[in-house]
Parts: sequence; structure tokens; C-alpha cells
Amino acid sequence: MPKQAKDFVFSGKETFKVGSEESKKKKTPESVVLNIDEDDALLSKNAKKLFGRDTGVQLESTGFFLFDWFKTLNRYFVTHSSLKDEDKANFFHLLAVMVNSGVPVIKSLKSLIGQVKADSHMHILIKDLLERVEGGQSLSEAMSYHPQEFSDMEIGMIEAGEASGHLNKTLHNLASDISRRKEIKHKIKSALIYPTAIIGLLIIVLIAMMVFVIPRLKALFDRSGDELPAITRGVIWLSDLLNNHGLLLLAGVLVLVLFVVFGKKTEGGRFIWDKMKINMPLFGKLFKKTYLARFARSLSSLLGSGVPIIKSIEITSSAIGNDVYKRKIYLAGEDMKQGIPLAENLSDQKLFPPMIVNMVEVGEKTAQLDEILQKVAKFYEEEVSTSVAGIAKIIEPAVLILIGVSVGLIAAAVMLPIMQLSDMAGAL
Repeated sequence: MPKQAKDFVFSGKETFKVGSEESKKKKTPESVVLNIDEDDALLSKNAKKLFGRDTGVQLESTGFFLFDWFKTLNRYFVTHSSLKDEDKANFFHLLAVMVNSGVPVIKSLKSLIGQVKADSHMHILIKDLLERVEGGQSLSEAMSYHPQEFSDMEIGMIEAGEASGHLNKTLHNLASDISRRKEIKHKIKSALIYPTAIIGLLIIVLIAMMVFVIPRLKALFDRSGDELPAITRGVIWLSDLLNNHGLLLLAGVLVLVLFVVFGKKTEGGRFIWDKMKINMPLFGKLFKKTYLARFARSLSSLLGSGVPIIKSIEITSSAIGNDVYKRKIYLAGEDMKQGIPLAENLSDQKLFPPMIVNMVEVGEKTAQLDEILQKVAKFYEEEVSTSVAGIAKIIEPAVLILIGVSVGLIAAAVMLPIMQLSDMAGAL
């Protein structure tokens, strides 16, 4: 039910509630009375991002922006942002608890609205879902209007859960899957943060030395007139390159980065990038295990929720996150329409190991594919965790060795000529 509207007077940069002393004293032809729903007041926060103030309408001597314009603006903010995995997992978990307790979906959504901040993205999202469900749409239909927040897999699972009468189980599975996926991402990021930061700092220090320190030492060495060691000549050459062509090199790096970023937005570029990821040394196996875990978990969750296998394959191909696997899985779904079993389609040892193919074959023959895929997903999720820990153990000493070698080379390049000068001075 909509809340009772309130009247406000907007005049210039000031806002007055109708009937207040301020509004009675304010007599200006620029004043205007607007009828605003309480919830519309939330739009002022987004308006403030652009105009630096809380008013929903800006009046000028030449006119004013209509409040509907700010509604459009707010819809942009809502549809062009996404939920954090943690927030989405909590949403599905709380909804599952209430639905499992026999609370209707509408009443559950109303309860959730009261548990989030009134000016948050989640509040606006749940409010929209509630309005659509109250209008006669199912929860999955309401979620389909928010593709930025809910994936095709999540919407498909909710739809199947509604049709089978097991919505609470589906919601619980979604919450668990999102939390598990978040945990894997966190482990991978945690393993890479330290070495990435150290390598970045090392690069900055080396560039600073090449630009500011080495040129001064070069002038000193040039005055001696002696032939410099090869390592010193190499460092000086690199220093000259950075000082004389630094901007050109920076422009080249930026062009390369932009080429990769925009290339990944094309179908062909994204396929090449994803193929490179799974063939990378050291990290390639980790990426493969991550995609295999995601494939097994997604397909298992969809089948367990009652989604037909062909549709489950199509949704899984889109949710896998890698175009190489996406094409293989999608083609497998197309072949299944012709009666070819899934296991036979996945018999590609480069992408799907024999273990997965054999277990899928058993699952198809015993009609327990979702349960077997759950075991496969758990196995590869544990493998991902083990691989991340192993890579971290390899990277940390490798970074220390890199630092030692870099510092050693610079020190040798600087100290060898100085020692030569010292020997010459001693001989004299």
C-alpha cells in the first residue's frame, strides 16, 4: 500500500513543509507546491550526487526541473548498479527462512524492507519486487526486471522452485552457492594481493632510481673516462630509454591496456582472452578448476531445483564466466536436443577431465546427475582452495627472489664502477 503523500513547497534552494511558519512567510512567485510520496524523498540522495544538495527539484528564474526527471535519474542509478554478493546471499537466506516458516512471499518482502536502510539500493530493489509481486507477478518475473542484480541462473532456479513448490529449498541453495562463490573469490584475491602490491612497489622504486638516481651517477662515471662494466652500461641504457622516451613508453602501455580492455568487449577478443587464461603457466590450472567447479555447482543447483536439463545447460553456459567453456557447454546442449548424451559431448580432455565425463555418464544412467554433480563441485572447490594455497607458497618466495635479483643488479651496476674509481685513486 502506498504511503500517504506529503506536500512540500520548493522555493529557490529552500524547502518548506506546507502549513509551516516558514512557508507562510515565504511569498515569492517562484514558489511551487508539489505532492511528493514519502518514498520519492529517497531520490534526493541521488540528486545530491549531481547537484550537491538534498532538494528533489531545483528552481531557477527560468523555470525548474520536474520531479519526474529525478525519478528517471534514480531508475538509472538503480538499474546500473549491482548488489554485493554478501547482500544478495543475506537476501536469499532471510527470504528462505521466512518462506520455509510459512510466511507468504509478499509478507516476507515487506518484512525485509523494514530490515534495510531506507535510502539504500537494497531498499529500492526490494520495494520494486514487492510492488510487482503485489501486482500479480511471480517473484521470478519481478526479478527478471533487474538483470543487473539477478543472473539468469538465479531467476531460472527461482522460477523452477515456484513451479515445483520448493521455493524455500531453492532460496537456501542460492544463498549457499553465492556464499561459497564469494569465499573462493576471497581466497584467490587474498593470495594475489600481497605479491601484486610488492611487485608494484618494486616497479615504482626501480623506475624512480632509473629516472632520478642513475642519471646523476652516469655523469660521475662519464667524467672518469673509464670503460664501464657491461651490467652498468645496461642499466644506464635502460635509464636513458626511460628518460628520453618515457612518455612514449607510457603511451604505448596505455594503448596496450585500452586495446585489451576494449578487445575483451568483443566476442572474438573475449574468446582469445579466456583461452589465454586457461593456458597460462601456474594460473591456468587454477582457472580451469574454478570453471569446472562453477559448471558442476551451477548445473547441479539448476537440476536440483527442477529446471529441465536442456534449459539448465543453456543457463550454465552463460553463467560459467569463460567463453571457451561457454561454447563447449552450449554446443553440448544443442547436441542433447538431437539425443546425444551430455557425457559424450563433454569428452574433451583439454576442458573436461575424464573423471568429470565418467561421473556425468554415471549420473545420466542412474538419473542422479544433480547429486553426482554436487560431489564433483565439492571436489573441485576443495581443489581450488588447495591450489590457491599452493600458488601462494610458490609466489611469496618467487617475489623475494625477484626483489633480491633486482636490488642485486642495481647495486652491482652502481658499486662496480665506484670500486674501479677507488682502485685507480689508490694506485695513484
